[in-house]
Amino acid sequence: MEYSRIEKILASLFVAFLLLASINVLRELENVPQRPDYEYYQEKYGIRPLLENQSRLMELERQLFEVYQKAESNLTEAERVYLFKREEYRVALESGNATEELKREYLKAKEEYEKSYFQYLGAKSAYEQTHEKLEELNSKIQELMQKANEEYTKAYNAYKLKVLALKLLFVLPVFVVSLLLLRRYKNIYTSSLIAYSSLLLIYLLLSAIWDTIHLIGLSLFGALATLLALYYVRKEYFKPERVYKRRIAQNKCYSCGFPVKDDYLHCPNCGAKLKEKCEHCGALKPIHLQFCPYCGQ
Repeated sequence: MEYSRIEKILASLFVAFLLLASINVLRELENVPQRPDYEYYQEKYGIRPLLENQSRLMELERQLFEVYQKAESNLTEAERVYLFKREEYRVALESGNATEELKREYLKAKEEYEKSYFQYLGAKSAYEQTHEKLEELNSKIQELMQKANEEYTKAYNAYKLKVLALKLLFVLPVFVVSLLLLRRYKNIYTSSLIAYSSLLLIYLLLSAIWDTIHLIGLSLFGALATLLALYYVRKEYFKPERVYKRRIAQNKCYSCGFPVKDDYLHCPNCGAKLKEKCEHCGALKPIHLQFCPYCGQ
């Protein structure tokens, strides 16, 4: 049955609008099962308070590290002054030029050095203790996060399976009904329905594959679909009957494709028989034609 261009355009629009509506329905189905909440599993394992404590410890560690660096810098300077004053006082003692002022400066430098050294030890100890606590807390958080992630992943996979089941319950009946209608009524309307249901099913499969293994799965699926499409095209388009009819219509030998004329009985290239007698009218007709072009039988 022939259809006008406007009918074909309207049929295409019909398929497009149905697809848009159905894809929207598929997306809405994702809200039917209860989606697992990751924060629930964080609260279940008490991760949130630990994260808050981690934040405070990180800030305290940063501050103590600054104090530790400053104490280390002060110690370095105090040690430099102390060593200089000690050497100066020692030289003065050996030369007999030692004075009370040099002695006081030396003792003061020594006192500042010892003070800076104890401050450095205190700052270093405070920083190292805080850093050790933070590492222990990080390890504990990481362990609990792993447990929460594992439990959430299981719940999310179960949720995805429920969503996929709901989507299949929507798509498969539509596809089956469209297929049954196409087998019974072969027209543009049933063809549009089967095109719509097939595209919807393909969309669902691609979405499921993408959600599961993303790009690798999609690539494998695309490669497999391409191979199947090539096999189908090769099987349908290059059937011997199709090749024979196409070559006869192009005035070529059905066997080797060599150009021939209408009055040739055999191919000059391969010798294949090109004409045969019609059983009904006796006229010579091209071989491999289903109906005689002279009597129609």
